[in-house]
Amino acid sequence: MHKKFFIVTAIVLAVAAGLASAVAQITQSGRHGRHNNGWMLQHMAAQLNLTDAQQAQIKNILQAEKAKTQPLRQQLRQNRLAQTSNTTGAFNEAQARAFADKQARLMSDLTVERQRAKSQIFAVLTPDQRQKALTLMQQRQQRRQHHMHKNSGPEASATPS
Repeated sequence: MHKKFFIVTAIVLAVAAGLASAVAQITQSGRHGRHNNGWMLQHMAAQLNLTDAQQAQIKNILQAEKAKTQPLRQQLRQNRLAQTSNTTGAFNEAQARAFADKQARLMSDLTVERQRAKSQIFAVLTPDQRQKALTLMQQRQQRRQHHMHKNSGPEASATPS
């Protein structure tokens, strides 16, 4: 049950992050995007053919989403750092479960906020733009999966002789 929850949560987060990332790239200009992907921003804006009004609305949605998710991301980071600071070497199952529960609650809250933003962004798009965005997200996910599969190839399954 928990495994399915985490898998579903991971998939939802990946999709939401992909959309939020893609739309964030659309609304930025120049080379200020993450990893200097200014060219990608322009490409995405051209692909979806967003109007200036749509870009402004989406930018506002993303700013609000960032303001809501920043504290959650910080709590996740702090919780993870607190857990890794336990260097006694003794395993405490209750403590491990409390950590996992807290992380799951934070991830759930983060997923809800990202889904809310995604819904608001999709409401701004026309039906054609929505379909195009979904297609672009699926293509990106396929490339990501292909990249992950390629990187987990021979080295991951190699055994010493």
